[in-house]
Amino acid sequence: MANSKSPAKAAAKAGPHVGQVPVALEREEASTYATSSHNGIQDDIWVRASQPGFMQEMDLAEEDMSIAIRGCRRSVAGSVVYWILVVCSAGIVFILDSWFYTFSAWLMLKQVRLSEAEYIHVSSGGKFVSLEAVSAVQFDGTLEDAFNPQCSEKRDEQYVDSPGELRMFTFRHYRFAYLPASAQFVPASRWKDPEWTLGVATGVSGLSERTHKQRMSIFGQCMIDIREKTYLRLMWEEVLNPFYIFQLASIIIWSFEDYYYYACAIFLISAISIASTLISTKRTMRKIREMSAYTCDVRVLRVGRWSEVASSDLVPGDIIDLADAKFAALPCDAVLLEGDCVVNESMLTGESVPESKSPLERSSRVLQDIDMAAHTLKPSISRHILFAGTHLVRVRKASSVYGNQTASSTDATKAAAHCLRATAMVLRTGFCTTKGTLVRSILFPRPTKFRFYRDAFRFIGVLAGIAVIGFTVNSINLHRIGVSDGAIAKKALDLITVVVPPALPACMSIGMAFAAQRLRKEGIFCISPSRINVASKVAVMCFDKTGTLTETGLDLLGVRIANQSTGQFEAMQSTIEQVTRSIAVSEAGELVDTAGIPSLTVVNALATCHSLRLVNGSPVGDPLEVKMLEFAGWQIEENDGVNTPATTDADSSYADHSPAAGPFPTVVHPPQMPKFSQTTNSSYESSDLNIGGNSGPGCLEEIGIVKCFEFSPSLCRASVIAKRLHGSCIEVYVKGAPEVLRGLCAPATVPADFDKVLDKYTQHGYRVIALAGKTSRQCWRDAATLDRASIECDLSFMGFLVFENRLKPATQAVLEELREAQIRLIMCTGDNPLTAVSVARECSLVAPGVQVFVSRLSGAGDILAKEHEFNSHAPLAAVNWVHYAGSGVVLDPVSLKPKATNYNNAVAVELAAELAQSGRYCVAVTGDVFGYLSRYTQSTDTWKHMLMRAAVYARMSPEQKAEMIEQMQELGYIAGFCGDGANDCGALKSADVGLSLSEAEASVAAPFTSRIDNITCVTRLLKEGRCSIATSFGCFKYMALYSMIQFTTCCLLYVYNVNLTDGEYLYVDLFTILPVAICMDRAKPFKRLVPKRPSASLTSKKVLASLLGNVALVIGFQIAMFFMTESQSWYQKQVPADPNDPDSTPKEGDLNTAMFLFTSFQYLFAGAIFNIGPPYRQPAYRNYSYVAVVAVILIFDLWVLLAPVDGFSSLFGIVHTKVGWRFTILGMAAANFALCYLGEWLLFPRLAIPLAKLFRQIKLACSGKLYKRYELAAGEAGHTERSGLWARLGQRQNRKEYKLLLSGMVGGSSWY
Repeated sequence: MANSKSPAKAAAKAGPHVGQVPVALEREEASTYATSSHNGIQDDIWVRASQPGFMQEMDLAEEDMSIAIRGCRRSVAGSVVYWILVVCSAGIVFILDSWFYTFSAWLMLKQVRLSEAEYIHVSSGGKFVSLEAVSAVQFDGTLEDAFNPQCSEKRDEQYVDSPGELRMFTFRHYRFAYLPASAQFVPASRWKDPEWTLGVATGVSGLSERTHKQRMSIFGQCMIDIREKTYLRLMWEEVLNPFYIFQLASIIIWSFEDYYYYACAIFLISAISIASTLISTKRTMRKIREMSAYTCDVRVLRVGRWSEVASSDLVPGDIIDLADAKFAALPCDAVLLEGDCVVNESMLTGESVPESKSPLERSSRVLQDIDMAAHTLKPSISRHILFAGTHLVRVRKASSVYGNQTASSTDATKAAAHCLRATAMVLRTGFCTTKGTLVRSILFPRPTKFRFYRDAFRFIGVLAGIAVIGFTVNSINLHRIGVSDGAIAKKALDLITVVVPPALPACMSIGMAFAAQRLRKEGIFCISPSRINVASKVAVMCFDKTGTLTETGLDLLGVRIANQSTGQFEAMQSTIEQVTRSIAVSEAGELVDTAGIPSLTVVNALATCHSLRLVNGSPVGDPLEVKMLEFAGWQIEENDGVNTPATTDADSSYADHSPAAGPFPTVVHPPQMPKFSQTTNSSYESSDLNIGGNSGPGCLEEIGIVKCFEFSPSLCRASVIAKRLHGSCIEVYVKGAPEVLRGLCAPATVPADFDKVLDKYTQHGYRVIALAGKTSRQCWRDAATLDRASIECDLSFMGFLVFENRLKPATQAVLEELREAQIRLIMCTGDNPLTAVSVARECSLVAPGVQVFVSRLSGAGDILAKEHEFNSHAPLAAVNWVHYAGSGVVLDPVSLKPKATNYNNAVAVELAAELAQSGRYCVAVTGDVFGYLSRYTQSTDTWKHMLMRAAVYARMSPEQKAEMIEQMQELGYIAGFCGDGANDCGALKSADVGLSLSEAEASVAAPFTSRIDNITCVTRLLKEGRCSIATSFGCFKYMALYSMIQFTTCCLLYVYNVNLTDGEYLYVDLFTILPVAICMDRAKPFKRLVPKRPSASLTSKKVLASLLGNVALVIGFQIAMFFMTESQSWYQKQVPADPNDPDSTPKEGDLNTAMFLFTSFQYLFAGAIFNIGPPYRQPAYRNYSYVAVVAVILIFDLWVLLAPVDGFSSLFGIVHTKVGWRFTILGMAAANFALCYLGEWLLFPRLAIPLAKLFRQIKLACSGKLYKRYELAAGEAGHTERSGLWARLGQRQNRKEYKLLLSGMVGGSSWY
């Protein structure tokens, strides 16, 4: 299984892919990593040649697994031998082979070269995964056409010629094709058209029929088609499950023991269970298939003609028309070429706000840079990509060049002007799409690396070992008293079925099923229920800010305009009337406002600097931009692309459309202005446009948005190119993070009080957006071809927009509850650090009284980083840690300890000393500092201390959010992340518990999705996780104790060759154990979270002390009851009916009756002891179904014990005994319960640590190296002052790193 340190991930982080393995390297013995230099294997599927030509290894990052594939061919002789062995063993060989698949693979398959393979043997971690058949697909072309393989510098020309067929196999819906040039199978998802690497899309005539046929051979149909297994096959696979095979063997054994009723009952229950499982599986598969299998009709361009085909016929490179689409959801991943779209991507990203998609530009490098195998794309790429499964909210057409071939280029241009379409090129189909990734993650969820499941199987192995010991001891005893060997074998095998209860796996999984059902009712959905248990161990919870902790919407409080003449900010202008009142026309005829920048106004910036789209007459997009437009009061208008534009002077109007692919310009106009008409705008008079005045709103006019560069998280800004209807120049407006825009503006235009005003608002939790702009005398057509870098430079600063981002009502209460539970809280946002700190303090993410220090990277960072080779601490000097309120206290850049900047400042010195002693301070890390320290200082202690002190991460890119989560995990944290948007996808997937606030039931963004739009879902999930793991522990301990009770009873009865009767077994297993176990699992979570997290290890000292203590008590009481019964004067020993036949001993008798009546109460109170209530589950009396079941069983047991009825006596096979003896049994049961209950809550927890020390002392006695290791661990943990071996044994050797760091920090975890 691949881990975080796998070579694949290391290679991905290191940089470009290394060279491909040439055929000549087949003779080399050493393994060589293999990728393609031109068309490299993507990071998600990483390939290396281990045994060139015969075996190949790959890392499937998406599946979190490494696989090895081997070429095989079936051996006829081996197959004959195998089936002979199957018949001779009565199918046992076949059953064992279906579990392990080693014998048949060794016997029936022989290893051959991958090029000659009929089957591919897939293994992971040395364990068999599957055997996939290799199919030969007819291929009319060359491999150069298919994959453009440049696998080595010296390629053999025979591999470029047409092979006539492609050898392919499919594993977990990944399609792999064999390339002779590299002697390897490569994933079809790595395919990329050679033209795309040059930035060229499919030609204007579309694909040819030959090309379409070739690509259909490689990728198959454009469908996420899941084959539904038949009921017969499902039943066959279910019956071969080890659980049911064990039950079948148990039924056979019980039948030989004459337990016919019990065997029939178990058989009936198993049949019902199999039937319900088949129906549930079939229903689930049908639901997934209905969700995934989607086909529709689509218009596609091939050989220069548009035609309507089924979407299943699409292949990568096809040109499709979205404008006249007859589908609501996209059937493939496609890149937008012409027109624009608004899509709903909540099913994929969890982002509830519709996303606008823009077409590729001529200079775009999207096709060159796109990673075809990646399921998560960079924002700069994804804004052009339409993903499969997303819903088209709105489509706008544009002039199209596709399918308009005429005699000359001039005619083609004219035809394009009259042909309006929204075209896209297919990128990925089927399971290669992002939706295919989601479906695959549901079908094959990532295995959870959780100690509980590992320990559960180990414990079952321990129980099996106990069964073997009991088997041996009882075999000797039974042989001594003359029992036949056949009877001994039956009884011994029967003992194994007692020790390892067949219902154990089912009972342990029921708790998770109940938890998943409760979460679903509350609007929280999960892909894999096993993840619920992982939520119980979350130690750090990270949150996005906007839309998660705060409301999605923002309120624009006002504008602070920068006055260029005074070099200062003007007073806050809280209404648009105040802003527009200052606008005037200069003597040169140019607009000017308070900012004093010719031809640029803040009003125009507010009205144009956005990427909003109209959907059903309302603007849709970033809520911040919606608020900007609402504040301005302007109206947005978009041409629907139906009419042909008129041709006018390009310098005086923007009606003439550019030959570029985009639609007609978006137009914004002031209130009360007539709608813009591209065919009549030249006829407007000045009076019609209300331009008669020379000041105030009267001089405003319509503005066309020529080009828009949407907000980039990595750049922290967005920009537009705009032109007023009668303006003489092009206007560029840029908005973004103040610190970013400051560096893009001319220093002379930045006010002197920039920092003072910015800090004033950010420290009070306001979100501040900076505005800047510039003008250009270029023709607007030329301006539309400019790239982003050329327009976002040499700007003039215009002012601040001040937004208020209110907390969601539930935020503060939830964070306080999490902090009281000692769960570390982190905010990770792209906002300003001071704003983030203010919000963190307001919502109690940072505890009251805790001081915050904000990081700042000085300009010396690059110089100091060069000294990194000689001094690892040198780069740290470039990072300054200043107090958020400017108190004169900073942190030492190496030790991160507080110190005063001026020792003459008594207040600062006192505060620094107090913080150094209490440790109640944290840090806020900016994205640039995080990236800088991550690159240069990861080997230092400062890096770890920074991670331990950080409460706020600001200005973080999506990639940095994911890296931060991974760093937390490397410290040993079980990390959770809660976010609401596409920018959080990486962090949500990296987190152990990722929770996306989304309207979708399943999202590729996270294992959990919540329809609750606030973070109350976090506490609900954590409570359910803790309840689920506590339930699993309780049920496991109950089933283990039940098996030991019954095992002890059987061993004691076997002394006289006696056993329980059929009726007694039936009553205990079906009418006591099963109802109690199921009802125990129905317990609901406790109302609040407590600081102590539940254990995830079944081998922990507390669990073992509890289980071993209770086992000792129940065994001791059973032995006491055994001897007490024998000592009674009326006791009659059970003897064989035939003196010559020891097997004829009757089961009914005094000993059998006493043991059955006594253990009936033991089974019942075992559930009461292990039915854990607070602090993780509600008290047992609140579990009404459990109370009812226990009450009914207790009343029935008392009835059978104290007032026996002949009918029940004959049914159970019990005999009448004296009344006094019956009360003695009841007293013994009560005493047993009292001691077990007191031991569970008072004694056993206190014995846990001495028990653990005892086990460790035994280990130390066996190894001197372990002793030294404990000495070292104690020293690292800071416990060197503690002397004595016994004291050191109290410290766990394998403590998580973050706990060791906390123990060494001043104040420990008190700051959070």
